[in-house]
Amino acid sequence: MAAVSSQALQNARLLSCPQASPLLSRPRSVEAQQQHSRKLSRVCVRATKAVVSAPAQEPAPLESKKTYLRLVQLTDDTFSLRDQSLERLKFEVEYGLKAGTTDNSYIIKGQSCTALIDVPDQTFTKGHVDALAQAISMESLKYLVLGHISPKRLQTLIAIGDAIPENALPLQVYCSNPAAVQLTSSLPEEYKAKVLSINVVKSGETLDLGNGHELQFILTPTPRWPDGMCTYDPSSQLLFTQKLFSAHICTDTDFDVGGWEVFGEHWRFFYECMLGPVSKQADAALRKLPIVAQFSPPSYAGKAGVDVIKADIQYVLSGLLSPLNLSIGASAVLAKTTTDSNKELVVSAMCPLHGPIVRSSVTELVREYRAWTQEKIKQIDDGLIAVIYASAYGNTAALAQAISRGISRAGLGVESLNTEDCGIEEVSALVRRSNAFVIGSPTLAGHMPTPIQNALGAILSDTTARTKPCGVFGSFGWSGEAVDEMEQKLKDAGFSFAFPAIRCKFKPTEATLQTCEESGTDIAQTVKRAKLKTKESVAQQYVLASSVEQAAGRVVGALCVLSARNGDAESAMLASWVSQASFLPPGLTVAVAKERAVESLVLPGASFVLNVLGQGKSSAISRQLLKPFKPGEPRFGALETKEASNGGKILTDAIAWLECTVQSRMEAGDHWLLYAVVENGELQDAKSLTAVHHRKTGSRY
Repeated sequence: MAAVSSQALQNARLLSCPQASPLLSRPRSVEAQQQHSRKLSRVCVRATKAVVSAPAQEPAPLESKKTYLRLVQLTDDTFSLRDQSLERLKFEVEYGLKAGTTDNSYIIKGQSCTALIDVPDQTFTKGHVDALAQAISMESLKYLVLGHISPKRLQTLIAIGDAIPENALPLQVYCSNPAAVQLTSSLPEEYKAKVLSINVVKSGETLDLGNGHELQFILTPTPRWPDGMCTYDPSSQLLFTQKLFSAHICTDTDFDVGGWEVFGEHWRFFYECMLGPVSKQADAALRKLPIVAQFSPPSYAGKAGVDVIKADIQYVLSGLLSPLNLSIGASAVLAKTTTDSNKELVVSAMCPLHGPIVRSSVTELVREYRAWTQEKIKQIDDGLIAVIYASAYGNTAALAQAISRGISRAGLGVESLNTEDCGIEEVSALVRRSNAFVIGSPTLAGHMPTPIQNALGAILSDTTARTKPCGVFGSFGWSGEAVDEMEQKLKDAGFSFAFPAIRCKFKPTEATLQTCEESGTDIAQTVKRAKLKTKESVAQQYVLASSVEQAAGRVVGALCVLSARNGDAESAMLASWVSQASFLPPGLTVAVAKERAVESLVLPGASFVLNVLGQGKSSAISRQLLKPFKPGEPRFGALETKEASNGGKILTDAIAWLECTVQSRMEAGDHWLLYAVVENGELQDAKSLTAVHHRKTGSRY
């Protein structure tokens, strides 16, 4: 670990005594808060993260990457420690935009004690504890509130406990029951007895820190985060949202400056990866959080008489106060006098575990979360696929997450179920409701863990489940018996498989996650094809295209092959919806269907190669690209290719090729519309004309 500079330590000491530090005067606007944060960032701790050994089942160590820590003042007595990395730290699908990440924790100074909300990943342990010890007196740290805990965060928790003087122990931990179970089963006995006092909380319970900080706890569990718990501080009106409203992005600002234009894609991507597969549980969590931004226009619904007059006054005040961009502390005081908060959670800012502190986009982000959730719930009507799993170190959960995203991309509903947190009855009920299912397991001591054995037994005993397509997957350290066991038992019982079994040794790579996404899409397409075999659907196939559809089909584009690579994952597709979009810089647009395997490789910032096909030279290439592929199967087969400088494949039989970088993408119904800038290219055949694709209808390719 690189040494912390003496100047950084001196400024951190000043933080614990605000009166002595001119940097910590309370900012009076959002812009002032950003300038204030940037001043603090100049004295931030810069360190190289410690190399931490993985658990015994997964011996590969984490790579060493440069990380940063920023200390941000939110109010007079509330601060955030933001551990930051400009690079992607993990291979989970949720980090797919490769925009870095932050791991945020929060400090609240009460009357005579200090509370810490959440702890970061083990990647940041050393620098985080050093900075915390300089920011506060460790003797004053009495409370630790855990909105989320995982095995990778336990090392930081232990290090914080070790840094507290013995006379100040034990540290009072407030968390949900699943978090308490994990702490009890994972931490050393002598550590628990000496260092921690675990308090299991229920929704609505409070913790009084003094100085008005009476923290309110709201349980918001989901299958991926059964321990989920949000914390609300009515004094500052800050809502600490754990994983909800997070984004994996690292910028030079601590708040959501730039709003939806800067962070919208990242908020949406995190939601799609982490909450889309558990839409019903996400909906339940959102219903517990009736969030309203400070100075929001009031609702007149159900009001009459004096209440209407109060709402009118509130409407005028909201219009006057909202443009002032007051500091969080000042706005909290004013909001209490101008807002009827009996049934609402009035929020000055949302403080998630990852990404920016959300202040200017509170209303918009909450609204979009609710809209996305309802959209996912509606997809269940078109078909539901169950993703059932257990995970020892998070690797099998990462595979389940990638499969779920592939299902969702194909437009079907998905419900994810962690067997460690549910009973057999819940597994049976989900499989009965589903049109298909996949089941995943780690291998522990050469076998499936007990929760998966029980879940598989329930599935095998359900005769109706045998008519449904299925799939199996799992991760392992030295051997993968669990995957083989699941596959064989299902085969022996007569189940049909929608994709080959997925086996992942140690941590998933880009290629493994790509295979999982394609497998999820494949099982979704299997369900869709089964639905199309109904008499009603068959009849609909023979309905003549409308005049509008026939007219739309006359819009033609160049016939091309798009090739993209990301690490060891690569894919390609035949593209005919291609058009030039700009001269300076030279740019083009490409439409990519959401269920395409290549979709996850052409996110903003990614590179690809566009091969332009020629008349009379496209038949063999088209036949190769249009045939069905198994998940992860190479797309080009025997076609002659060479590698481009950006990793994509150049077809030697193409008449031209272009190396492109995705600048942005827009959601366009069932497609994504990419805008990409051309970085390099070559005309390989000047004599041939471009091949075009003629269609009779605009309702299909």
